[in-house]
Amino acid sequence: MNKISTELIVVIAAIAVFYLRIAMLRGQKKRYERELALKRRKVKGRSKGSPLPQQPKGTPPYTVRSWFLVVISILLMLAGVIAYNEFYLLKWQIVQNAEAYIPYWYIPISAGVILLAFTIGIRKPVLDVEDKDE
Repeated sequence: MNKISTELIVVIAAIAVFYLRIAMLRGQKKRYERELALKRRKVKGRSKGSPLPQQPKGTPPYTVRSWFLVVISILLMLAGVIAYNEFYLLKWQIVQNAEAYIPYWYIPISAGVILLAFTIGIRKPVLDVEDKDE
């Protein structure tokens, strides 16, 4: 059985940060929906039980702030995986004499995961046409 190393703990912590960020975004979305529901309740002539406006079908709940940063984070994670495999890709060694860099494989993976966590944002609930006049 493999031992859990310090490097693996750092990667697990980075993934935990990613999931905590997603959980925070879900909580923020629920808070936005509650605020919108309270704002809609104060509008005169509207039924208290009227449904909230919905996003169009197929709309993802999250947004990407910068696709460029998503690509950078994916490239960082791939670089870390390649470094973990001693810079071999399909039986071809990419970097020659890279023994000094191999022990630091976890740094680009962790940086890529954390960068990816902060490139994701939440989509705010949509407002009705009547609500925009306020």
